[in-house]
Amino acid sequence: MRLKKYFLIAFLTIIGLNSNAQIKNIDDFVINTEELRTLTQRIAKNYIMHGILPNIPRIAQQMQDDSDKFTNILLTLTDSAPNDEIDIELQKLNLSWMLMNRILQKKYDAVAAVKVIKYADKMGDEIETVADMVSSYSNSKSVKVLRLSSKGRMLSQKLLLYYIAGKAKIRDPEIPQKFKETKQQLYEVIKLLSDQAENDPDLKTDSGIQMYVDMISDSYDKVRKTVTLDSKVRATTANMIVNQMTDNFDLLTNLLYERFN
Repeated sequence: MRLKKYFLIAFLTIIGLNSNAQIKNIDDFVINTEELRTLTQRIAKNYIMHGILPNIPRIAQQMQDDSDKFTNILLTLTDSAPNDEIDIELQKLNLSWMLMNRILQKKYDAVAAVKVIKYADKMGDEIETVADMVSSYSNSKSVKVLRLSSKGRMLSQKLLLYYIAGKAKIRDPEIPQKFKETKQQLYEVIKLLSDQAENDPDLKTDSGIQMYVDMISDSYDKVRKTVTLDSKVRATTANMIVNQMTDNFDLLTNLLYERFN
């Protein structure tokens, strides 16, 4: 127990010495790591959307903005890596990002889109490994709840990625199954958040948290009914509907962070 406590203190000290103001504690490290997972899915989604809707410049701009943000966060986390093991995992992620980004810089085509989706899945797993390793240094409730809310945000963009890929008729036989699995995972995350908000003594008295959890549930119901595999909803409309849910997750995550810090 003393060794674990000592390592946690060392972890926080290293973060404080080697990073900018973005990384102040484990919650910050986890939040930024989870942000990378969301960005990965959204970048892949916007790559495909820009490919099928090249006349909407804001899609390409968001993809570029998210790519720049991804690079900056990854650099910050690498500078803040508390040990060699996590640093190695971040270096693996950096290599995957370089390879994915190389595809993003080229002209869109359906074959490249399949590769981008696979890189998004691969990088999502790599980022989750880092988040799991960092989270293992703390049993705090804040880390668990923040990861849960952040996971919901990521899953909403992942669901949108598979929906847009289906609309673009990407030739990947796994997309329909992944779409269904992601929608189920999203439902399970929302259920866990709702249970947490209702039963946790530190959260159930916070009207703001209750409100955002309700907003997420309402937005999920809209997504569940309109964004389906056989839906005729246009890509831009689905993007707007799902992004509303993503924004609600973002608001909840920020509120939870303020609540715990």
